[in-house]
Amino acid sequence: MTKDSIRKLFIEKRNQLSGAEYNKLCLQLLLQFQQLNLTGIKCLHMFLPIHKRREPDTLLIRDWLKANYPEIKIVYPKTNFADYTMQSFVDDEDLILENNGFDIPEPSSGNKVEPIEIDLILIPLLAFDKAGYRVGYGKGFYDRFMINCKPGTQFVGLSLFEPVDEINDLNEFDIKMHQCITPASIYNFNIMGEIR
Repeated sequence: MTKDSIRKLFIEKRNQLSGAEYNKLCLQLLLQFQQLNLTGIKCLHMFLPIHKRREPDTLLIRDWLKANYPEIKIVYPKTNFADYTMQSFVDDEDLILENNGFDIPEPSSGNKVEPIEIDLILIPLLAFDKAGYRVGYGKGFYDRFMINCKPGTQFVGLSLFEPVDEINDLNEFDIKMHQCITPASIYNFNIMGEIR
């Protein structure tokens, strides 16, 4: 399948979820996330969910991390739609979150963190394939962001659905994930230097 066809299919699948189904999938996703090995993770980047788009509810993950791993620094992205780049800001007392005008909750001010400081990124996606590649909304924010991270940064997708067999129109800008978490399991991908 092509990215466009996958994108359309999975936006429709999300839109068809009832509130109860969505909440159940998000809770199951949290249970799977709790199995993730967080040894050595000092700084974790996570997206904030757009609930009306039925994105995985990372607020559940954030709350669990704060209760169980308070030493992990959590950071959130701020997007720049002029050049499709992102910056990261720490979830601390200086953080101010606002709707950015595209229905995306994100920092309007706070303490900035450089990509080189991030150990793990929770990546938003609409779908992923069995090889570890993802389909997002198509702007390339995360692909641009991930190339600026240090070697060894873990790229972990969050998906409400199981993978498609293959994305047929990958290009040199697509970056492979290390893992993808679904409500049913954690997929591990053999990347061996392929991601960059």
